Amino acid sequence: MRFGVVGTNFVSDFFMSGVKEVPEIEVVAVCSGRKENALKFQEKYNIEHVFDNYIEMIESGKIDAIYLAVPNHLHYEMTCECMRRKMPTLTEKPFATNYREAKEMMDLSKEYNTYLQDGLIPMYTENLQIVKDAMPLIGKLRRAVFTFGKYSSRYDAYLRGENPTTFRREMSNGSLMDLGVYCIGDAVALFGKPKSIIATALLLDTGVDGLGTVLMQYDGFEVTIQHSKVTDTEVVSEIQGEEGIIQINLLSRVQDIWVTARNKTEGCTLGVKPGEKTLISKPSLEGFTYQLRDFIKNVEAGRIESVVFPHQMSLDIMEVCTEARKQMGVVYPADERK
Repeated sequence: MRFGVVGTNFVSDFFMSGVKEVPEIEVVAVCSGRKENALKFQEKYNIEHVFDNYIEMIESGKIDAIYLAVPNHLHYEMTCECMRRKMPTLTEKPFATNYREAKEMMDLSKEYNTYLQDGLIPMYTENLQIVKDAMPLIGKLRRAVFTFGKYSSRYDAYLRGENPTTFRREMSNGSLMDLGVYCIGDAVALFGKPKSIIATALLLDTGVDGLGTVLMQYDGFEVTIQHSKVTDTEVVSEIQGEEGIIQINLLSRVQDIWVTARNKTEGCTLGVKPGEKTLISKPSLEGFTYQLRDFIKNVEAGRIESVVFPHQMSLDIMEVCTEARKQMGVVYPADERK
């Protein structure tokens, strides 16, 4: 399958690393907001074609699918144009700015019978399923604490008044959209959509969130989401049950999963013994490898959505993110668009 890449930032490099593990995919075209960046990317990865814009790329007949690694506020418009041209599309996370945009994107996928994939990496990993398989071992769920905090390399520039893209309201940026979405995505995948949420945040002068907390409420248990781009953390995420705990080291990859269970280990195929902390995760592949394999499988099967990460789950995640931002007081220009 011939892919075209739109955007040449660091995440596109991660994409190319994943492509190396999927022989069915060849990247044959690239374009960027700046032509010189596309030319550098072309040379770096020996890509055949460079285009001035993504519409020209699609209409050239040179590609079979497209990867959109563009600023958040452009996801909606560009994905919609890809759907109208029946181009199978992988849209980088966060999938859209808000629930309304995501719903319209998916409606177009259905209307034009065209595959559309949300690029939230952990949803496609083997280890996410392993977490699901391990949950009966810890008994009745009572609480989960999901944490993702990483001091942004661009926060120093923000403090100097340089207004980096990472913290710009008009680009639909901020801590929740960049890091918190991983936590919310994992929570929705594991527990479903919450009954209700409560969200708070520390807002920067630009109007975006530097860090925040989301409390997701379910029947009988709760999930606390902690996200930050202005602090680091070494806190391990946990799922706590009445009979044990599951610990996850990195939610964006779902790697290094440990289980400690007191009693319910009979018939367990994960090698867990009562009272012993056991590593049950598989070694992680390149982040994009899982979802690119999934992309190929579903496109070849003629589907418009992933089986493991269907559109409705993506909509549920975007609904939680949209409501959380509303409560936090983070409003993007895209939210005000009619």
